[in-house]
Amino acid sequence: MSNETFTGWDIGGAHLKLANVSKAGRVDLVTQLPLPLWQGIHMLDNSLLEARKRLPPAPSIHAITTTAELVDIFTDRHSGVRIVAEHICDILGPENIRFYAGRSGWAGPDTAGRHARDIASANWHATAAYVAGIVVDGILLDIGSTTTDVILFYDGQVRYLGYTDYERLASGELVYTGIIRTPVMAVTDKAPVAGKWQPVTAELFATMADVYRLTGELNEQDDMQNTPDGGGKSLVDSARRLARMFGADLSGHGSLECWRIVATYLAEVQLDRINQSFQLVRSRLEGSINAVLVGAGAGRFLARKLALLHGLEYVDFADLIDAPVQMKYPATMAAAAVSVAQLARLQP
Repeated sequence: MSNETFTGWDIGGAHLKLANVSKAGRVDLVTQLPLPLWQGIHMLDNSLLEARKRLPPAPSIHAITTTAELVDIFTDRHSGVRIVAEHICDILGPENIRFYAGRSGWAGPDTAGRHARDIASANWHATAAYVAGIVVDGILLDIGSTTTDVILFYDGQVRYLGYTDYERLASGELVYTGIIRTPVMAVTDKAPVAGKWQPVTAELFATMADVYRLTGELNEQDDMQNTPDGGGKSLVDSARRLARMFGADLSGHGSLECWRIVATYLAEVQLDRINQSFQLVRSRLEGSINAVLVGAGAGRFLARKLALLHGLEYVDFADLIDAPVQMKYPATMAAAAVSVAQLARLQP
């Protein structure tokens, strides 16, 4: 098909991200939809149908990466990949579908089940492989709503110690922390509040989205998830939820500025956790390699901070793509979708 395009799908358990790329490599469309898959498999169908409406009419090769198999409606990752693949084929049709299997290359709808181990959660590999083909030497720091990927690459190749989530957690290449969905209680067990160290309750009263609203660093268009209490997303709402994490009420314990200070501390603790993994992965670089830090994801403002901290050149994912100016920011939020589409386009 001479006029075909390439559509990258990054299907997660909280968001569906979609990118359409022309044969020349220009990113023509990027969109993100909420996908609360824990509510049932019908949520995947709904998001796929809505996403399909937004695609251009031209024929397309569909390149798919998924982390949706992690959602606990599935008994294990293998069955999750198989069921997700079946629903994708039902909605999009089995023709022109390729599943990204990372170290194993590509799999078609008929072989996705056999390659489930490599297809599962391989979105990080897609982004790193695309970036490595352009930047050659560096570290990719992709900070999303839920997790952070810290991926080394040099000589144009992805260099990883772990491949599965289990292995990557142990190697420091996957940090289960993100700027939106991560519960505050998963970041620290205490924080300075009004002059004393106050323990954090083991409750899902507030998330890091509340923290970054208070620090002013959360972009509104990335803030697609419902709040823990179903309430609003104003500064007061976020401060109220954060206060509750410490057994307090906003009305009786300090001003809004007090909770901004607490939020700043929590953000610093999270950054330090990411920095520990970053330095671990960076230590695997050969001394002669002049690496750069490539930032992607909704939390790439943290990647900029780490580049500054370590005196490294920072390259934004947006600078690695050909796209209209207004599409640059959304493309960085959907880096894996953009990348898997580009890899499909470049496939011999």
